[in-house]
Amino acid sequence: MNATNSIRRRIYVFCDGGIGNRINALVSGIAIAESFQLTMTVYWPVNSWCGAAFADFFDNAFDVRTDALDTLAGKFTDLKMMLHDAMGAQFLQVPFESAYDYQSMQDFAQRGLPDNKDIFLYPAIIAPWIPEPMVHAALRELRFTKEIQSAVQSFISTTLVRPFHGLHLRRTDLRVGLSDAEVMALVQRYPSEVFFVCSDDPQAEALACAHPHVHARGKAHHVEKKEGNADWISLSKDQEGRVSYGNIERGREAMIEGTIDLLILAHSQIVGFSGSTFQRMARLLGDAAPLVPIARPTPLPYFSFTEMTQQIDRQLIEPDVLIQVSQTMMQNGDAGQALDLMRMGFERMTETQRPDIAHSLGVMLLNQNQPRQASLYFIAVLQRQTMRYSSWLHLAYAKTLLGENDNAKQALQQAATCRPPVLASSDAMLEKALAERYHLPALPIVTP
Repeated sequence: MNATNSIRRRIYVFCDGGIGNRINALVSGIAIAESFQLTMTVYWPVNSWCGAAFADFFDNAFDVRTDALDTLAGKFTDLKMMLHDAMGAQFLQVPFESAYDYQSMQDFAQRGLPDNKDIFLYPAIIAPWIPEPMVHAALRELRFTKEIQSAVQSFISTTLVRPFHGLHLRRTDLRVGLSDAEVMALVQRYPSEVFFVCSDDPQAEALACAHPHVHARGKAHHVEKKEGNADWISLSKDQEGRVSYGNIERGREAMIEGTIDLLILAHSQIVGFSGSTFQRMARLLGDAAPLVPIARPTPLPYFSFTEMTQQIDRQLIEPDVLIQVSQTMMQNGDAGQALDLMRMGFERMTETQRPDIAHSLGVMLLNQNQPRQASLYFIAVLQRQTMRYSSWLHLAYAKTLLGENDNAKQALQQAATCRPPVLASSDAMLEKALAERYHLPALPIVTP
């Protein structure tokens, strides 16, 4: 996909935030520059979010500048802007244009790519419209310094040795990842597996490494607070004047240490989903550009209650994923937590998502011998989807268990009005049992 004229235009890629956000911006810029034959300039400011320069991480011979965001105000008013949020537009003194407002590379070429303007790209995440193969190709172009590569390769080959699972525990400004108690439970449940743990809190790493099959890199430098007496998530102003809930100071050495951890984590089978850009970048790097030829172990059937509640609270999880996770937790003996997650999902998800959650929760409650609660959730489904046969059928079963036979018969009558031609095998078995219980004529059953 080439530019429409012969003038070699330029894309300015502004990389800011932590290492995950910066690599997101960098690979986005590489992908767009190569797709449209643009010359690329990288802005990599050294600030409290990342106290290390571009050359501390990479050996790539890019055109790199260190200008901070506030020093660029008013200098790019005639460029095509592709920004993460309105704050960036305010600092640059330009109208806000989103970096994410396209459906595909072709859509960007038609609607977003100017004929006679350079581009200023300042994202925090990789835009979904950039195809994954292009993202992977861009990641493979990154050349981490020999010192970083050597540290990663040495730790994997001499300490971890065999395929390992990864735990990312962010404890400072975001507070995501498994809790310390969940880490203990997980590693004790799987004593024959190898785990690598990385955290911005050395205490969290030390607690996990009390077990001989759990390993962390010893680090001399860690993330620090700007204001020592304030909380990690206190309001703080950075060098550019931006105010955010992050009392964070990431020095040069701490950033390099964190990047080594990032690349080791990339080779692991990561447990859970914290939602942080650090963990997402580790997954991407592991898929696209591993440094060590080591296989990943089989994923563990484990889900963190803490992480799942965070995903539900932020509405980052789909109903089918929540149902699958909760069912796995039930099978692992964590019925109480599974039911709590489903109840939270029912409360927090959208009106169109609630019926699927409510029905599955009702079935789980029946399996836990809680028919009264189960019946309430089946009723909640049927108030929204009156023709849902399986919910009528399960409501009849719940009422039967409660001894409310008349109500059970009424539910079966309603079920008969919306009986599908093909039944799921579980519904077919339940229908047969209820028909025998109430001496109803057997209906022909067709299952998938």
